[in-house]
Amino acid sequence: MRPRGPRKKLAALGRHWAVGGQGGSSSLESDAAAFGIALATVERYMEPDEVEIWPEHLQAWEVYSTCDNQWRVITGIGGVHYQGLELSSVTTAMELCGVEDRRGCIAQVRVIEGGAREVLNR
Repeated sequence: MRPRGPRKKLAALGRHWAVGGQGGSSSLESDAAAFGIALATVERYMEPDEVEIWPEHLQAWEVYSTCDNQWRVITGIGGVHYQGLELSSVTTAMELCGVEDRRGCIAQVRVIEGGAREVLNR
């Protein structure tokens, strides 16, 4: 069984992408004050402003960022729900990026996608 560390890094990368590469909003301090929450408490749960990409994850990130606008989205009365990336787009992106280990790469892309989906569906 694989250690959990790399999966956490990939999910953090997806979350970082989903918030636009920023840890939070520019009005975080005023928002926290409006709800009577200490800023230090809010900052504990924020994503970092920068995310490290490990060399072994670089190809998966390249594939993800190649097809990051190909989300399957459901809209309705309840709002918008991001289901996931279109698999055909991920497959095409892997071809374009010259991926040899497709199973390993798609597993990593799915983890990045999961991190992004966690943020997008809040």
